[in-house]
Amino acid sequence: MKTERPQSLEAWLQQRPLDLRPEAIAALPAAEQELLGLQRSFTDKVTDAATDVGYTLARLRFNTKATIAETLRQRQALVEALRGVAQTLTQTAQNIDRVQIETNAVESDTDRIDHLASEGAQRGAAIRANFETLVQANARNQREIEALRQQFSGMVKEMAVIREIAQKTNLLALNANIEAARVGDVGRGFAVVAEEIRKLAQTTEKSVVSINSGVGTIDQRLTQIAEATQRFTQGMSSSGEEVQVMSEQFGEIASGVHGIAQRMHDVAARLNAEATQLRALDGTFGQLTVEQKRQAEAAEQAGQRTGEALDEALNKAQRMFEAATIFRTQSQVSAVVDDVLAAQAELTARLQRALDEGELSEADLFDEDYQPVPNTNPQKYLTRFTAWFKREIQPIEDRYLAKSDQYRYVLLVDRNGYAPAHNSVYDQPMTGDPKRDLLHSRSMRIFNDPVGATAAKNQSGLLLQIYSRDTGEVMRELSVPIHLRGRHWGALRFAFV
Repeated sequence: MKTERPQSLEAWLQQRPLDLRPEAIAALPAAEQELLGLQRSFTDKVTDAATDVGYTLARLRFNTKATIAETLRQRQALVEALRGVAQTLTQTAQNIDRVQIETNAVESDTDRIDHLASEGAQRGAAIRANFETLVQANARNQREIEALRQQFSGMVKEMAVIREIAQKTNLLALNANIEAARVGDVGRGFAVVAEEIRKLAQTTEKSVVSINSGVGTIDQRLTQIAEATQRFTQGMSSSGEEVQVMSEQFGEIASGVHGIAQRMHDVAARLNAEATQLRALDGTFGQLTVEQKRQAEAAEQAGQRTGEALDEALNKAQRMFEAATIFRTQSQVSAVVDDVLAAQAELTARLQRALDEGELSEADLFDEDYQPVPNTNPQKYLTRFTAWFKREIQPIEDRYLAKSDQYRYVLLVDRNGYAPAHNSVYDQPMTGDPKRDLLHSRSMRIFNDPVGATAAKNQSGLLLQIYSRDTGEVMRELSVPIHLRGRHWGALRFAFV
């Protein structure tokens, strides 16, 4: 059916959308055609400018967001690194303090050992000197005892001679006594003298025997003492050598310990200096950490403000674009709007017919009891209208998607962002690879990201959103609400570049 062209500007103004194409205003007076031609040119420029600004802002928003995120990540990493260094420095300083305490204790113990070792060396030398004195004194005693033993040996020999004399005297006295008895009274006096001499000889012999016995015992004891003294001298000489070795060892220990003590003192001094430097560095890194954290927070706040300003500017560019869509021109955007409105009308009509003819009940079509499909990642859901959409709605979506290479998807979603049937190109079987399935198996999923949620809940008419995908590609999306039987069901999302 051929559309009747308006014959006056007043009649033309009653149209929606306002068609500024030359053929649509050909019946108007020339002056009005010229005026509307200027409006068409202005509308195209506004649309193009709004699109360009929106593209730029969306790309800038994406780059700014990515840059801020990377900056924040780097600053956070720097803060964490600084905090880690500060903690390490603190721990190191504490460890050095503990080591210093232990070093001081070891140094004190080393000093005591040094003192004891030196004292031991000195005492060892004194003991060695005492041993040498004892050995010398004992040697003298040994010589004196030997001389005394020799004297006693001489006495024993003399006693033997005296005993022999006494025995002979006794024998002579006995003989004299016998001879005196023979001569009678004349020899009586001589016999008395001879008897006394005999008794004296006997007494002398007994004394000599007794003395000889005592001298023998003394001689035996002196011999034993001489042997013991000799053994003592040998032992003392051996001990003196051991004491000499011990004294030398004490001296070596004292020398080594003294060197260790000096090195420990030097180490303690260096540790103290390093601990002081580390504490100073710890304070510096602590200040750097606080400053970097403050700068990171300031950068994050500045980034948020920048993002909000860019979002506001992008929103204004989108509103400017939306305002221009009340005019139909020969621009590419106007052609997209025509396709969006045509698809909206066709899809609404098909859904309405399904309700009218009982293909779907109203309860089925507004089913929001999303049943998770097991073992799906990303998660998929089933509703009572899912299978019908795949059979009846997906072909319509695919037909509109095929109208232009600039179209990226044509998608019907309910008011929660649930897409029962995506375009066939994005409705491939799941492979088990979440990254691949995220891009190529998109049916039966809920798209409630900011862009998707805004489109699904919009009820005010044609809505433009310009955004950057995670790939960096800038996307424009026109969406219109879908109403059925006086209820908001969802939206048609039409993405293009």
